Amino acid sequence: MTEKRFKSKVDTWIALLIMAVAAMDIAFIVFIAMGSESPADQTRVVLIMVGLFVFLMWLAFRTYYAVDKNTLRVVSGPFRWKIAIDEIQSVSPTRSLWSSPAMSLDRLRIVYGNGRRIMVSPADKQGFLRAIGHDEN
Repeated sequence: MTEKRFKSKVDTWIALLIMAVAAMDIAFIVFIAMGSESPADQTRVVLIMVGLFVFLMWLAFRTYYAVDKNTLRVVSGPFRWKIAIDEIQSVSPTRSLWSSPAMSLDRLRIVYGNGRRIMVSPADKQGFLRAIGHDEN
């Protein structure tokens, strides 16, 4: 079986929140760069804010779930999880606010291994469930 990729579903409010934080980040960079008299301070702040901007964009555009015959890979920016398909004990819907590699609150809670949990929000929920062998049919 070739790897199947599932994009994260994206809630409009989460996308707007990320865009708002990114816009404030850019405005802050401009404000600091124009207002500080110390080039060293300007450089430090700009580097930190650029880093934050890159991190937010990385999370926003690189959150997906990949399934092959034996493994579920969850990728969210720099964060990565590998879960053996045969270790998945249960999959259930949730709208939990807990942090997770998901760009939507329309999530699936996956319990695997020794009670470990992760929440994902695939845009194609039924296709994802079929791919990991937990479809409802």
